[in-house]
Amino acid sequence: MARKAELARESRKRKKVYVQTLQEKARRYASKVEALERRETRALASLGLSSVSRDEQHRRMEQNETLRAMALKIDSRPEGKADAEAIKKLLRKFTENSRKRQAQVSGLFDKVKECVVPELQAKFALWMLSQDDRFYEESSFWPSLAYQELGISIDQAEKLKTLRKEVAKRRNNLDQTLSKLETVRGEAIVNMTSLNKAMDKLMSHLNTEQQAKFAVWVAKNKWCMEMMSVLWGKH
Repeated sequence: MARKAELARESRKRKKVYVQTLQEKARRYASKVEALERRETRALASLGLSSVSRDEQHRRMEQNETLRAMALKIDSRPEGKADAEAIKKLLRKFTENSRKRQAQVSGLFDKVKECVVPELQAKFALWMLSQDDRFYEESSFWPSLAYQELGISIDQAEKLKTLRKEVAKRRNNLDQTLSKLETVRGEAIVNMTSLNKAMDKLMSHLNTEQQAKFAVWVAKNKWCMEMMSVLWGKH
């Protein structure tokens, strides 16, 4: 019996050492990944091709710091008890910071809209070519701009007028695109709100320490995030 107990103790020691070795390797690999990500960000920034905004970089750094703080609180348990109140505050900070990115959605849609809408010169050209015959035959504006300011010929003017139907079609398509964009904006905001409520409900079934352990585990296991990058969106 004593021999069996000794063997069991030795086995547990070996397993403990093995697990600690794996954990240390994981920490080193995580540090290398973070260093490579920082190097990539600096390289892209030097070329004016930043992969993410400065605010988003700062947000991610804060999240990583919060996760490290949670991991320390979980691992350093006085008398086997984790600091529940401190972990709760860190979890709240982590969740609020996670949702900062979602709060940027409406602003990102505005940026997309800015990219889709043509510049002022193009807008003006589209507006002119969307006018009816009276604009070209009765107003003084068209001949003043076309013949006096631009110096185009009558033949050029007639060729431009032939584009009116095509321009009207393109303007209509643009209006439809912008309308769809606003619809998607509304749907995205509603969906994010519903998703956040669902996640809050899901997490309510876990205690504070379990929630923290889940957040830390996902962050530590890079393969998990890589797998999600590949599988997310596939059903």
